Amino acid sequence: MNKNNIKRKVSNIKKNILYVNKFNKFSFVTDNIKYKDYEQYEAVITRLYHTIEKSLSFQDFKAGHGIKNVNHLMSIMKNYVNEGYDINKTFYKCALSSLNEYVKKNVEYNYNNEELFDKIRKMPEINNCSGGGVFEFYPSSEKELKKMNYEEFIKNRHSIRHFLKSDIDEEVLKKALDLAQFTPSACNRQGWKTIVISNKNVIKRVLENQNGNEGFGHEFNKLLLVLGDLRYYNNDRELYQVYIDSGMYAQSILNSLHYYHIGSVPLSASLTSEQEKNVRKILQLNDAEILIMFIGIGNYPDKCITTLSTRRKANIKIV
Repeated sequence: MNKNNIKRKVSNIKKNILYVNKFNKFSFVTDNIKYKDYEQYEAVITRLYHTIEKSLSFQDFKAGHGIKNVNHLMSIMKNYVNEGYDINKTFYKCALSSLNEYVKKNVEYNYNNEELFDKIRKMPEINNCSGGGVFEFYPSSEKELKKMNYEEFIKNRHSIRHFLKSDIDEEVLKKALDLAQFTPSACNRQGWKTIVISNKNVIKRVLENQNGNEGFGHEFNKLLLVLGDLRYYNNDRELYQVYIDSGMYAQSILNSLHYYHIGSVPLSASLTSEQEKNVRKILQLNDAEILIMFIGIGNYPDKCITTLSTRRKANIKIV
C-alpha cells in the first residue's frame, strides 16, 4: 500500500471516529424520560406521538395497544414542561392532540383504562389542541395526479398502511422506478439500486428483521429495498456520500410511485447488526451494498385512515 492510500485510509478512520463520537454525544436514548436540550425533547416527543398516530391508522385497530408508549410519552412531556420549555410549540400540541384521539378511539372500541385516560384528560390544554392523530384519506386518481402542480402533488402524497389485495402492475412499477432515475447524484454516478421483493414468504422473513411494520406489513403487495453501492464512491473524501445520493433517490421513488398511483410507506433500514446480517443472507446482498430504506407498496384503496403527520415550519438560518 503506497503512502497516499495509507493517508486516505487514516483520514477515513479519523472522520468516522469523529462522527461516532459526535453521534454518541448528541443523539438521544429512547428509554430516557429526561433530556439535555430542547432538540432532543422535540425529537423524542415527535417520535412517540407518531407511534400513537400510526396505531390509530391501522385497518385492524387493536384497542388498548400502545399503552407503554403513551405512558412514556406523558412522562417525557411532564419533564419538558417542568424544565420550562414552550408548550405552544407545534410538536407539543400534536402530542396532546394524539393522546386525546387515542382516548376517543379506544372508548369507541369499548376499551376503557380509567386511570390512564383520566391522566390524559387532565393534561393542560388537552382539549384546546389539534394537529395530531389521523384522518380519512381519499387517494386521487392517476388522471387527477397528473394534472396537479408541484405543490399540490407533494402535499397530496401520504404514507399509507392499508392496501388493496390486488397485485401491482409490474410494468407500471418499472415506469415509476425509471422516473426515479432522474434523481441528481454526485457526478451523475447513480450509485443505487432497488430490489423488488414479490414473494410473500420472503417479504415476511425480511420484515421480521425490520422494526416499524407491526400491524400493517402483512398488507404489502410488494416490498422494495433501496440500496447504495460503495463501489461508486471516491475513497479519499466520500465516506458518507452513498447515504446522501441514495437517500435522495429513495425520496424520488416515493414521489414516482405516487405519480403512477401506487401507494407506499417508507420504512427505516436502520437495523441492528443481527437484523442486517439476516436480511443480507435472505436477499444475498453484496458486501458493497448499503441498506438505505425499505418501502412497502400496494394498490391504493378507495379510502383509508392515515396519520396527520403535521409538518413544522422550515428551520432556516440566514447568514
